[in-house]
Amino acid sequence: MVAGLVFAGIVMLIDRGTSRRASGEALTMFIAGLVTFALDSFFFGVIAGERTCPRVWTQTTVAAGMLGVGSLTLFTGLAWLIAGRSEFESPLRFIRVTAYGLSLVTVGQLTVTAHDYLRDVRPEGMYPWLDWLVRAWSVLVALVVVGHAVAPRLRYGAHRAVTHAAYLGIAYVFSCAVIFGLLTTVDRSYWADGVPPGVFIAAALLSVMLPGVVVVVQLMAFPPATVAVRPPVAPALPASREPASPHGKRPAVEASADSESPPVVADPPTTSSDPL
Repeated sequence: MVAGLVFAGIVMLIDRGTSRRASGEALTMFIAGLVTFALDSFFFGVIAGERTCPRVWTQTTVAAGMLGVGSLTLFTGLAWLIAGRSEFESPLRFIRVTAYGLSLVTVGQLTVTAHDYLRDVRPEGMYPWLDWLVRAWSVLVALVVVGHAVAPRLRYGAHRAVTHAAYLGIAYVFSCAVIFGLLTTVDRSYWADGVPPGVFIAAALLSVMLPGVVVVVQLMAFPPATVAVRPPVAPALPASREPASPHGKRPAVEASADSESPPVVADPPTTSSDPL
């Protein structure tokens, strides 16, 4: 709760003076992150009261990826706020590096969680190809993350990717909600003999593959490292206008009393020489 208040304070401070477009992109990602964390907190609240171990393991595997996706969504929104300020170029690089590290950690943690889940619920020696498939997918996602970090050409079109990342994140969250709901409504007797093969195969693959796709799209939605920000333009002052004369010419300026020009002396009147 305290961390959330601190994060809200940071956003309010940075948002002052940010361009409208950058604020809109950040708001889109923040809304997606809010939905992700809200549902994920509900899922783990349900898991905390569950007593059936096979169902708890399966539900945890499904909900684990939402924490990493939600964190990366908040970093993306914060990066867009910072991208709208020209004086925040160094923090933008720091957030970008942190986001790449968070993506790799998320992929690694999900891979380890899927392997531990399969080790505990799968009969020994059954479906060994699952381990290879999970590892291959994780390595592929990690290579894409590293390639996006070292190849600036892949960072174009971030404005369009924001919308795709937000919708894809919401779709991933709702998919997890549907799967979680189906696992919760199943009777306890269904888990008496352990986790059925179809359930642990689907849970292991979806818990790694779906978050991996969302992570890659989230990184594509990051603003570029160098953002061109328009400097603030001062309002133009109204030009002073002099009143025009009735004849279309400017009125003559009267000479002031302190003018140094010599006074003009009038010529004396001439007298007529003709006799009366």
